[in-house]
This record gives sequence, C-alpha cells and structure tokens, in this order.
Amino acid sequence: MTRQELEYLSKAELIELVLQLQDQVTELKAKLAQKSRPPKTPANSSVPPSAARKPNRKRSPRKGKKRGPKVGHVGKSRRRAKPDVVIECRLEVCPDCGADLSEVEQRVVGSSQVVEIPPVQPVVVEAHRYGCTCPVCGKPQAADYPPGMEPERVFGRRIEALVTYLHEVHHLSYARLQVVLQVLFSLLISVGALVNLVQRAAKRLEPAAEAIREEIRGSRVVQSDETGARVAGRNQWQWVFVTETATYHVIAPSRGSEVIQEVMGDAVPVVWVRDLWSAQCKAPGRYHQICHAHQLRDLQYAMDAERSAWAYRMQRLLLRSQRLVKQRQRLPRALYQQAVAQLEVDCDALLAEVVQGAEAQKLQRRYLKHRNSLFVFLYHPDVPYDNNASERALRNSVIHRKVSGGFRSEVGARAHATVTSVVDTARKRGQDIMAVLQEHIGPPAPVIQADAP
Repeated sequence: MTRQELEYLSKAELIELVLQLQDQVTELKAKLAQKSRPPKTPANSSVPPSAARKPNRKRSPRKGKKRGPKVGHVGKSRRRAKPDVVIECRLEVCPDCGADLSEVEQRVVGSSQVVEIPPVQPVVVEAHRYGCTCPVCGKPQAADYPPGMEPERVFGRRIEALVTYLHEVHHLSYARLQVVLQVLFSLLISVGALVNLVQRAAKRLEPAAEAIREEIRGSRVVQSDETGARVAGRNQWQWVFVTETATYHVIAPSRGSEVIQEVMGDAVPVVWVRDLWSAQCKAPGRYHQICHAHQLRDLQYAMDAERSAWAYRMQRLLLRSQRLVKQRQRLPRALYQQAVAQLEVDCDALLAEVVQGAEAQKLQRRYLKHRNSLFVFLYHPDVPYDNNASERALRNSVIHRKVSGGFRSEVGARAHATVTSVVDTARKRGQDIMAVLQEHIGPPAPVIQADAP
C-alpha cells in the first residue's frame, strides 16, 4: 500500500494491518530458519540411505597404472571336484604327418574340468488307488494315497518348496516367478496356483513359526523393531523380534504395544533392546537398552545444526562406552568395573550441565528420561549397544515390499510373516534354507523309474 492509502485508514484498520504483517514476518522468519538449518541425511538422522543423494564417483587414484594383481600375489582358483563323467581325448592320427596313432600307448598330459547342469524336466507321477471288499468282514476297503499325492494336490511338495523359496527368499514376484519356472523347467503354472502353493507352504510352516515365538519368549535378551507394510490397500506394520538364534515376524494393523503383548504373552526378558518408539518403551523387560546408532546420528545433527559442544561430548561418551565394552575380555575385572563407574559419573555430569540450543536441549531431556537405558550393555555381555540386528531382519521384507508393492490380502501378509520367520531363523543358525523348507513342507512324491527295455 502507498503512504496516501495508509493515511485514509482508521486507527483500528492500521492496528489490524500491523498485526497481519507481524504474523507474516514471524512465519517468514520460521521458514528462513528452517532453510538455514543443515539437511537431514543418513549420517545425522534416521533418513534411510536409499533416500540420500549419491555423489559422483571420484576418479580412481590408480588411473593410468597397470591393472591386475601386484607382483608376488598368490592367486586362488576353484578347487576341482570329483568328476561324475570322464571324457578321454585320445589321438587317432598325427596332426603333422597323418600317421595312425590309435595303437600307440598314450599318457595323460593335461585335464580340463567344467561344471554343468543337465536339462531339468518335470516328472509327472500318478498314483492308482486300489480297493476291494474284505472277504472276512465284508466291508469295502481302499488303499491310502502316499504322502504328497492327495487328490486335491496338483503340484508336488518339492515344487511347493521351490516356489516358496524363490518368492519369499529371493523376492521374485508371482509374474516373474511364472516366467522363471517356464523357462528353466518347462513348467507352466498360473499365478493363482503359485499363490496357493505359497499359502499351502506357509500353513505347513506355522508350527515351526510358533516354536520360534516360544523360543523368543524364553530368551534373556530380545531386540525389536517395526516398519510399515501395505496390506489390502491399507497401512499396517511389520514387527520383528530377534534373539541370538531366532527371528520372529508378525504383521499387524497396529503399531501399539498390544502387538508386543500378544507376541510375548506373560514372558519378561531380562533386557529389551529398542529404539524410542512409545510402544517399544512399554515393552516387557527388567532392563531396557536404547539403540546407540540412533543417538549418535541425532547428536550429529545437533552438532551440524547448532555446533553444539555438549552434543559433541555426549557423542564421544557414547563412543567411549562402545570401545570399553569391546575391551571387556582383555581388561581385568576390577579395572573394567572402575572404567564403567567413571563413565557413569561423566555421563551424570554431562546431563547436569546447562545446555544451549534447541536440538541439544531436546537430546538432554531425552537422556535424562532414559538415563537407566543408556549403558545396560556394559553390565550384560550378551546385550548389544545398538538395535541393528532388528533393522537388518526387516531389510529383506522391505525389499519384498518394494518389489511386490505390498500384500493384496491378510492371508498373504500372514504367509509372508510365517515363512520369513522360519527362513530368517534358519539363516541365523547356518542351516540350508531350502532343506529346512522341504523338511517342514514334507518329502516330495515318490518317483518310480521303470527299467529301460
């Protein structure tokens, strides 16, 4: 507005205009302050690495130098296996003069070995069920079909295990899985049949998943985390519960503590390792250990945004505690306990300081609230100082979600959680995943090969 226009306004109108301008100034200052703050990245926040901007690759300092191993490097190659087939390559004639060499004694002067896969063709097995009338009791009787040959089954258990393995472990969508089976095995299976095979396998794996949950309930230390899952067009949550030897997944509509209660029942582990999500804070556990990885990133952001000296010293303290626990086995017990006690004193001193900066103050309030959950791992050798194991356990499911776009039904979501629980536990125990699936799904149908005429 011009000066002349302002002179015609009443006092009340001028006051209203000034108040509006003050509101605009406040809003613009807030936006300017937000833009002046450093961006949140995977290094200073929980932003996933996939969302970070990738810098251009730097030129290799070795450019222009000779490629390959250094002089004196001892090379390694694949060990030769015991051959199943041996081909003898003998000379028939001399390649120079044409003389007959078929009767001349020859010796082995070299060998070459390749590993090959023979063509794989599906085998159709048909079971004929015979029956008769018992001559003693007069009742009609019929033989049972062998396991895996039920009339309602079209594809065998080995195919069932293979489809489940490729879909759940290697995250092949049903459409791509259909192509793979047709190209590699000349096996044409509809998408609907593939879905049924995975769900049938998941049903057979449910007792194994339930046994894993019982093992989780009886464990001393439990780690837990959760991530989003899309089920039937709605947002749900995939929870994971991890111990040293077992992993249990469950997909639920809620991100609340009732999911933890349902999984854990009345069990109370000694230590619960978690992040700061409110439901995780309510989890059972005599002691709680919060994830240091999250705290180090949040402290880094306070340093980037406010140049906070307090955040720097708190970050150094957490890193010091991690170095200390790694030296636990090498230090005398008395010396280790003395170092832990000194670290606790230093932490209390830091938390008692007057802190400048909104981000640093927020973190100080957080650590005062969770003071007893900062260094539990220093007193329990089997407790980690981060929750990375839980995040790693969810990583494959995140990949599965990105590939498939989510689950179309509750049944599919439950099947994924069941199979993933068994697969992740088998992987953690160093077991053959395909063999574990086959064991729980059942042996394949008996194949009887007729003698060649």
